[in-house]
Amino acid sequence: MRQRIAVIIGEADCEYAMELVPYIYEEAARHDMDVVVFANYGTYDKNLTLYSDGEESVTHIPDIASYAGVIVEESRLNIPGMSDRLYELLRHYADEVPVVYLKAVREKCYGVLASDRQAMRMMTEHFIKVHGFTRICHMAGRTDLEDAHERERGYREAMEAAGLSVGENMVYWGDYWYNNADAALDTFLKTDGKYPEAIVCANDYMAIGILRELKKRGLRVPEDVCVSGYDNIDDSKLIDPPLTTIEVPKKEMACMAVETIVRLGSGEEVPRVQYAESGFKIHLRDSCSCEVFDGQQNLARKISYMEYHVYGMDMGVCLQSGLQVALDMDEIYSVADGYFSYNCASEGYLCLCEDAIRGARRAIDRMDAYTDTMILKRIFFLDPEHNYESPNISFERRHLLPEEYFASEKPLLSFVYSIHLLNRAFGYLVLRYKEGGWPNKYTQAYAHSLGNAIDDYNIRSEYMDMDVIRRVYLMDELTKLNNRRGFEQNLQTALDRARRRKRYMSLVSIDLDSLKYINDNFGHAEGDFAIVQVAEAIRACLGGEESAARYGGDEFAVILLSDRPGRGEAFQEAFAAQMRKADDRSGRPYPIHASIGCCDVSNVNDDIQKIMRKADERMYENKRKYKEATAGR
Repeated sequence: MRQRIAVIIGEADCEYAMELVPYIYEEAARHDMDVVVFANYGTYDKNLTLYSDGEESVTHIPDIASYAGVIVEESRLNIPGMSDRLYELLRHYADEVPVVYLKAVREKCYGVLASDRQAMRMMTEHFIKVHGFTRICHMAGRTDLEDAHERERGYREAMEAAGLSVGENMVYWGDYWYNNADAALDTFLKTDGKYPEAIVCANDYMAIGILRELKKRGLRVPEDVCVSGYDNIDDSKLIDPPLTTIEVPKKEMACMAVETIVRLGSGEEVPRVQYAESGFKIHLRDSCSCEVFDGQQNLARKISYMEYHVYGMDMGVCLQSGLQVALDMDEIYSVADGYFSYNCASEGYLCLCEDAIRGARRAIDRMDAYTDTMILKRIFFLDPEHNYESPNISFERRHLLPEEYFASEKPLLSFVYSIHLLNRAFGYLVLRYKEGGWPNKYTQAYAHSLGNAIDDYNIRSEYMDMDVIRRVYLMDELTKLNNRRGFEQNLQTALDRARRRKRYMSLVSIDLDSLKYINDNFGHAEGDFAIVQVAEAIRACLGGEESAARYGGDEFAVILLSDRPGRGEAFQEAFAAQMRKADDRSGRPYPIHASIGCCDVSNVNDDIQKIMRKADERMYENKRKYKEATAGR
């Protein structure tokens, strides 16, 4: 087994992480080490503390002692108090396992810092020397992070070197996110009742918040107020106006963090704090009026970025809708299979706690949120030709996955997300991506929807009779076949099987002939009898993975699956034979006959409604022929 490096970072789908983590993995792979990223999504909503507990619990999944080292980037851990709680957890292992903080310094741990003071001084000097500004304010980062203090010191040094004083209300401490822009501007106004000429922000997210708030207040950027950010995330190019910002040496910092772990593992002495000195670059854009950004190129980026996020939200809604009608765990897994591809991951491993299904609905203590023994319940694949798997393998959580799933010629990069509902953890999801793939906004919806679905299933199982629910919701009471809802659910499963297992698929439409005649002349009980005879004939012809439904009053639909072509023709012949038998033994004074039509699904991506209409057309053509043949009898 290769050694592994654990990376703990929030918002793994943000632009900063999308640049930083690949650098860490690239350097770790050079030393033949795997990288496992434990990611979470934060919240600033004080009403969602239980949700935050569930997200924070991801840091208690790894067995820290089994890793070669841990790299922490805590600036995106946006759950109040999480950074300090994480440190308390890690410091107990720091004597045995190297813990390296990026952009922060923690006792007993190692720190890799950028020369933030120097970079922020450069940015502030740009406004002083190039623009001639004297009223420059600073929106600082989180007070608990060393890099925020270093950036604030750089701002102060530039101001003092130019003989400009920094008043009490010229610095506002923020949170490295879009929040608090309105409070910051109100604070800056207290200095002399005027807005500053420029606002130097400690990161891009806060700068974007300032840009939006200035626009709300009717102020123009850069004409009325200039703004700058820090980090050069993609959003800095997409905002209007594009943001002047500083690019930090992420690659150098990532390499230094990995090298620190490698060197310590070899018994070398390594300084507790190291600085990445090179790689800083100021990007001058419209927000300081120094350079006009390419508008067309910017618009194209915006459209692409919006599509990326909207698509993720749209598919998340569809996923939730699909899971809401899944009545058991097999159906939950089936829906999750069908929607897995939108994660863009090449494969995913759903690992559940021993008591996740119909177990104790326990509120978690972060330290024991997960059972020591986990069960690998499902493996998902992006490749539609690769069948999903249900291994049901028990393993020790300290391994993260059964060991055979870490066997690989090349080092692996894995992302781990908690599966939870509020503060109840059910397990976790491990995702792996092919080159160029990355977690997206949909990943959050996917993980959370699975947690919701598992909890819903547990509640239903505890308080309701699932057989009754299934019968009422999915089954036609008269024929004991599926109803229309059941047919639509089975159709999605069948399409997935046909795609993944290279099966031939056909849709069949069946309609009982002369039902009105039977009802009008012999009564509705006889009509029901005839309907049941059709259902029994269909049931007698079905294969193991095939299904049928009573689609309407006298209408039936059948889904056929086979390893070879020709299943539709064989089914029609078998059904006709069964109907002849039913008619012969019924002893009724009326014929029992049903017309049938079939259409093969040549491509599972074709419009299924059109294929079903084609089967209907063929059924109605056969119905017409039957009526012509029996006219006058």
